[in-house]
Amino acid sequence: EMAEAAGDRPVILINPDLTDKISSQGQQSVRGRQERLDFADSFKTIFEFSNIYVSGTSYFPILGSIFKESLSAPWVAHQRRDLTNGDERYIPILSTEERPDGELIMDTFES
Repeated sequence: EMAEAAGDRPVILINPDLTDKISSQGQQSVRGRQERLDFADSFKTIFEFSNIYVSGTSYFPILGSIFKESLSAPWVAHQRRDLTNGDERYIPILSTEERPDGELIMDTFES
C-alpha cells in the first residue's frame, strides 16, 4: 500500500529482506506468494555496502567487501589485505554488472 501511495516517486528500503520466508511449522498461507515475490523483484539496488566474511567461525573475520555506489555503477568486490606495518587495505579485485555470488568472489580472491 505504501509503494502504491508513492506513485511514480522512488521508494527507498533500508536493509530490506525481501526473500521468501518459510513460516513456523508451515502455517503461513501461500496465498499471494507470487505477488510478494514479484513485488520484491521489482526493486533495483542503487547503493549497497556489505562485508564479506566466512560464516560459521566464532569471530567473523572480514575478508573484504562488496560495493555498488549508484544505479548505473558496477558491483565491485574488494579484498582485504593486511600490510606488514599493521595497516589494512581494501583492493578492488572484481567488477561485474550483476551482483556477484559468493563462489565467484571467493574464486577471485587471492590466498
